[in-house]
Amino acid sequence: MLFSNFEFFLFFAFVFFFYWYILPLIYRNPTSLLKGTHLFLLIVSYFFYMSWDWRFGGLILISTWIDFYAGSVIFNSSRLIQRKIALWVSVIVNLVFILGFFKYYNFLAESLNIMMQSYLGFPTSLPILDIILPVGVSFYTFQSLSYTIDIYRGVIPAERSFVKFALFVSFFPQLVAGPIVMAKTFLPQLEVEKSVNDIPFRKAIRYFLMGYFKKVILSDNVSPIVDLIYANPEAYSTGAIWLATILFAVQIYCDFSGYSDMAYSVALLLGFHLPENFRMPFISLSITEYWRRWHLTLSSWLRDYVYISMGGSKAGVIRHRFNLWFTMFVGGVWHGANWTFVIWGSIQGGLLLVEIFLKNFRERFIHFDYSAYRPYMNVFRLFFTMFITLTTASCFRAESLEKEIIILGKMFQYSEGILRPYMLKTGIPAIAAMIIGHWLGYLIFEKGKIFKIPPKLEFALYPIGVILFSLFTPDNEIPFIYFQF
Repeated sequence: MLFSNFEFFLFFAFVFFFYWYILPLIYRNPTSLLKGTHLFLLIVSYFFYMSWDWRFGGLILISTWIDFYAGSVIFNSSRLIQRKIALWVSVIVNLVFILGFFKYYNFLAESLNIMMQSYLGFPTSLPILDIILPVGVSFYTFQSLSYTIDIYRGVIPAERSFVKFALFVSFFPQLVAGPIVMAKTFLPQLEVEKSVNDIPFRKAIRYFLMGYFKKVILSDNVSPIVDLIYANPEAYSTGAIWLATILFAVQIYCDFSGYSDMAYSVALLLGFHLPENFRMPFISLSITEYWRRWHLTLSSWLRDYVYISMGGSKAGVIRHRFNLWFTMFVGGVWHGANWTFVIWGSIQGGLLLVEIFLKNFRERFIHFDYSAYRPYMNVFRLFFTMFITLTTASCFRAESLEKEIIILGKMFQYSEGILRPYMLKTGIPAIAAMIIGHWLGYLIFEKGKIFKIPPKLEFALYPIGVILFSLFTPDNEIPFIYFQF
């Protein structure tokens, strides 16, 4: 079920009504009601997840049970060796046996086969398996790992209720595409009694409509153009390649942030708060700032559980630089089993190292006051950051390294080819909408601008908005991009 289709609306209408109005009639005691709501949300979360493939439920259950038991051993054991073994069991099961096998086995097998046959001359080869990638596996394995690691570090105690922990891992609003939620922020919310009267309905509706607009109206309409051009880049002109690259930025941002907005709204309607996942990334003045605005929960996870675990900035200068680069490398590999993601993550890490070098150089050698030129410099930095982001995004989107070479060649060397008028008619309004959205987001969330809309006027506009949305909703249903990650 996608958040944007009719089946989900029926599903969530049932969940909302049963959660807020039927369960309180069944469970009169507040403590029993709290337990009942946890069990109900767990059941519907598994139903939601298994609607893609019933076998996915068994996999997430195995991961949940192992991490729940490992967390209990880590918390209750007084022997360091037992605590370490339990932690490593959690890490190995999640990263090697679940994430590694389902997501990376075929990629590693194909790469190893090519290396052995082409360069070493070995005739043998590893078998290529018909593996179905479970939806959201990268998200819930990282979430579950945060739990065992935080217990090992003494940040949180072990959760005694398996139902609560299983609900944390499988909570359906953010299960299949994030945001990545930490146990230390979600589990305490399960202890709080909730009331339908406390729900900020206007805020929830706004977020869902905003997410729907981003995902369905913007992302889904430009998606066919991006897919068409990137599938056969040699046939298209330099202008078409640049248009597809810019539209891919629109597509992936609106798709992913749109999902996050809708997930935030759905969770809010059930009394839960999910973390912020995007913060207008395309107003960034550097790559470092960009990663503080894009996919915030993944950046936070990588910082807390990869970068800091390796020593972070407290290690020596060389080690610190390596830690930073390696963290971005892991982020690239996390996104997918393809050499394009490996190279993209390596490039992102390299760009952060270049910015650190330039920052140190400026602090050491540039001592004059250039504050009067800062506004002009910021404009340059804004466009330069966007240029670098778009250029490297082509590697993220390219289907293979061979096609990425063709794309880069056409981006920086003029080439004639196909560029259909309908691509511009669809693409330019989408780009304009994203620019306006970032500008409004900047005014509201960073400058504190308040646009007061009377409630009656706002609710009167909703039916008009629904009609307009239906007119611009494409016929084809396109899955969220991050389902594949």
